[in-house]
Amino acid sequence: MRHRTSFYTTDPSALPEPSGMVGFGAVGYPSDDSLTQGNFAAWLFDPQTTYNDFSMASLPFLEGGLESTFNNNIHYDYESLTSLSPMDQPHRLSETSSDDWITESRRQELLHWFQTFRKKQPRYEPLMPNLVLESGGDMPALNLDMMRDCLKEFWDSVSPRLPIIHQHTFSPNRCPVLLLLVMLSLGAASLRSRDVSGQLSEYGAFADVIISCVRWEILTSDDSAPPASLWVLQALLLLEFYEKLYSSRKLHERAHIYHPAFLTLLRRGSPLIGRTGSESPPEPDTLGPDRQTPNMALDSRTWWARWAETESMHRVVFAAFMLDVIHAAMFGHAADMAPHEIRLPLPCDDNLWAANSPDVVRQLDANFRMYGVKQVSFLDGLKSALHGKEVKTHSFGRMIIISGLLSVGWHLNHRETHLKWLDIHTPAMETQDSWRKMLLRAFDSWKGSFDVAMSDSISDAPGHRGIPNGPINSASVLYHLAHISLHADIVDCQVYAGAKRLLGRKVSSRDYANAIKRMSAWSGMASTRHAILHAFRLLHRYSVRNEPDPHRPWIMYYAVLAIWAFVQALGRPPGKGFPLPTSQLGQSSYARMVEYVSGVAALPELDERASAALHEGLPDLLDVMVDILEEADTELLVEARERLKVCKEMLLGGIPRPGI
Repeated sequence: MRHRTSFYTTDPSALPEPSGMVGFGAVGYPSDDSLTQGNFAAWLFDPQTTYNDFSMASLPFLEGGLESTFNNNIHYDYESLTSLSPMDQPHRLSETSSDDWITESRRQELLHWFQTFRKKQPRYEPLMPNLVLESGGDMPALNLDMMRDCLKEFWDSVSPRLPIIHQHTFSPNRCPVLLLLVMLSLGAASLRSRDVSGQLSEYGAFADVIISCVRWEILTSDDSAPPASLWVLQALLLLEFYEKLYSSRKLHERAHIYHPAFLTLLRRGSPLIGRTGSESPPEPDTLGPDRQTPNMALDSRTWWARWAETESMHRVVFAAFMLDVIHAAMFGHAADMAPHEIRLPLPCDDNLWAANSPDVVRQLDANFRMYGVKQVSFLDGLKSALHGKEVKTHSFGRMIIISGLLSVGWHLNHRETHLKWLDIHTPAMETQDSWRKMLLRAFDSWKGSFDVAMSDSISDAPGHRGIPNGPINSASVLYHLAHISLHADIVDCQVYAGAKRLLGRKVSSRDYANAIKRMSAWSGMASTRHAILHAFRLLHRYSVRNEPDPHRPWIMYYAVLAIWAFVQALGRPPGKGFPLPTSQLGQSSYARMVEYVSGVAALPELDERASAALHEGLPDLLDVMVDILEEADTELLVEARERLKVCKEMLLGGIPRPGI
């Protein structure tokens, strides 16, 4: 990972902030213009500056990005559109069923690719005997209804988490077949994960066969050459989402390895900054008598398709950014994207994105214009949120903002760690505490404004089609994860729990001994107790049962593991065991766990006295989480379950450091 040292200052005088919990308006900042314009962190933490005050002149060429072929400045000719007669209206993209549903000819094309992949991945054959059963040269189980069910599941359950493909201008029969294969794989995996009957157990192998082979086909296609086509970036991002969360340890690691390569491909052409080919003088051979210029009027369907293409590219950028920082927080991976790279407006309103015709889009857009509603710049929105101001945007935009706050915290946190290893002077402790408090207050302000503006219960309702909120659909889960991850490193927690291999490398005895020392110091910090309290609050509100979000089981595991590491590092008071209070005798483990978690979650703060008693209910919490993860079918969650079993043995004093 390349550390962007020019954006997060090491000079303690650069970000002078008072200690203590003070209001945003009372925080002092330097007024030196050159400092503000040349340093992203200084600009971000200064409440007086705007996006226009941040100078890009100090950025190296590669940090500024290259040009993109996407046209962001499509002119909508309202007058000509309203004058079109019904006879002049172009045909609707979804006018016929052939555009809405997969046709037999497209099915045969999909089967051809599946058969090709099967030959390369014979190890999956025993896992799907019924699906691949042939009859008369065909595979009846892989019929049109099955494929349509998978595609419908993609739109209903997967697309809200990665809203990067515009459904109403999408055609499964005219899109690139490799993109459709990835979409069907995600739909099949989602159906398999929610299936309790066992009838769809072979869908997972069907999806794994495709995913194992399709990456190579995408990367070797002509459209993957920089600047990559939109469908290539969509397919690769969806592919990474599958590999990280729905598959094997091997594919999970593959996604981690190829993630930086995907970001490099995304940067080559600079969709991150919205710069387009139309902003540069055209090449002489690009303008012909039959070629439209950007200023020429477009018919409504053509305009809508181009608008959807541009909006989709912006959403690919934001979805990649969210996955980057969320997975860094969850799995301990490196966050390879930084907020300063993204110089785009936040995505369009969800109602515009979901509109099913250009006429509806035009009407909604006119309404927004009438009421003065404008798109917010991502960086201005991030800056406002950091200073406790509400960013008035839709649900997806708000989730992008908290991901941006989490990214700021991650990069500042890890930059300091990096500088310590190099023996370079790090910011003063007062400065570090000040920005951490500012971030924590920003998280809380963001959550308060989200709850007022949105209904978090809508996105969590079982059986309800998810709101397009991003990878983690629940605002509360992402909010608590942000608090936990800034002060509880999951890699340290797993090393402390006895893991033998992490992030592809062996954990040595020396690594383990060092982790013990770090965790001992960590357990005595007030910031750690803050993170552990949020872990209890996250567990108190949510269950992983019947939960379609593939992130949530691992986040629950992370919360339980952090609680265990905290209690284990604190140690039990002398003579204290795990007695059951008289009121709990005869209760089930689950009932005792609920009482334990609810009691701690209700505390206004977790002080040292309350922390000393946390060991009493922890065995029940570990037991319940292990039982929940018994239903897991991905290798990562199976590993998590086994690690929690070891955690309980270590808690009870059974084993010092087993291998997992």
